[in-house]
Amino acid sequence: MSLVIIVIMWSNASNGKCDIFATRNFFLGGVILFQSVSGAQTLLTGDTEGGAAVNDYRTPGLLFCIILTIFVVLFLALYRKFGFVERLAERQTRIRVTTSSRLVLAGITLVLVGGVLRFAGARIPYVAILLPQLAAGVLGGGVTLVAMAWARSSFNLFIAAMLGVTLVGAAAVILVDAFGRRELVGILFSMVAGLYFEKWRWMPVTKLLPRAVIALSTLAAVVLIFSSSRTGGENVDRSLTQQLQRIREIDARSIQENIMAATSGQFAGGISMWVIDARRADAEYYPMHSLFYFATLPIPRNYWPGKPEGLGMTIVDQAGISGVSEGHSWGPGLVGHLYNDIVFFSLPVYALMLAAAFRYMDTRTLRSIDDPVTIAIFGSALGQVFGMPRGDLGLFAFNMLAAYSGVWIFGRLVAKVFLPIDREAELLDKEQGFGSLDDEYEDCPAMTERSGSHEQHA
Repeated sequence: MSLVIIVIMWSNASNGKCDIFATRNFFLGGVILFQSVSGAQTLLTGDTEGGAAVNDYRTPGLLFCIILTIFVVLFLALYRKFGFVERLAERQTRIRVTTSSRLVLAGITLVLVGGVLRFAGARIPYVAILLPQLAAGVLGGGVTLVAMAWARSSFNLFIAAMLGVTLVGAAAVILVDAFGRRELVGILFSMVAGLYFEKWRWMPVTKLLPRAVIALSTLAAVVLIFSSSRTGGENVDRSLTQQLQRIREIDARSIQENIMAATSGQFAGGISMWVIDARRADAEYYPMHSLFYFATLPIPRNYWPGKPEGLGMTIVDQAGISGVSEGHSWGPGLVGHLYNDIVFFSLPVYALMLAAAFRYMDTRTLRSIDDPVTIAIFGSALGQVFGMPRGDLGLFAFNMLAAYSGVWIFGRLVAKVFLPIDREAELLDKEQGFGSLDDEYEDCPAMTERSGSHEQHA
């Protein structure tokens, strides 16, 4: 399945059906790591999360493979069928006046705003629940804009230095009180999104691949270092000073353990099989739990003490795991969520919702090559998109939308000052008129020419 998905992604990118850097592909990349590869390792070796072992893997393993296959096939089919979503995404795309200096100023401003959001509301009841994810999105959006400026002027040392400052600054803000890796991964993905949509997308494969390998290697190294320095628990000091101190003190054994955890997809596949086995035994299904959890997440627990908790936390209690922190959770995996939520209902509904959402994001991004704010929005939470197949699905989806909302609100405000709308270019674009997005995909040179003409006009 992993190989088939990779071939599909490469083939779709080659024939123009789906861009290689599409959010759909980040989600499928998460499916490969956290479900396909992870599930295969558990079925081949029996290794899984401590306490999540299954006595007989034959039935849960078979159901896991069937559910995952049907979901992926349906998801890919629905993604290609949403013509009305494409038309919705094409409405009122923007062309902005952009120069390297304008992009740098806008990006730095967004990073500063993200830093204020990250800390200003930390002690405000209820507000503190939403601000960290809004801030993570704004920080990522700022990094994207500066990366786009550097892509235009790769040999400009000043812009390169500004990119380094914003990247380090955003990462430092994210590290304070951080335990999860998705926000840090999202910051790095945001930088690559800016480089890709501004420059790399038009490169031949021979030039693109080395850059992609360097970017992925750097990302893997950063995530491995941070993972090796993490310490669980409710009362752990996660100030920036202590985070950096733990990074300096990591040892070879910790790095080796985290390499194994990363290559196993944190055993999300095995945990999915545990959920299947447990639900078959106890029949404690929760219809559409992930969707319900997503919708109720913003409600403060003080107002609703019995508010649903994430599946990753409840199954730890159900498994009777002891000797772990109070907030310890597992990654139930996409298939685990589908089975827990009654798979006959959840699978078609979640496949449809995710396919429609990613089709909108990808169409909107490619239609907005001349609007850096839109690229910054949909490049700001790719870490959440990649992590969705690991779970909790509802939590990751909520964090993704929160990040998008932060960039949409504050990015538009910053753009009014530094990246104003180019009315004349928009009028010219409207008068010329362009065909469907699929027609444009099939003619990449025309797409390049179009983007170049707008840049020249601006």
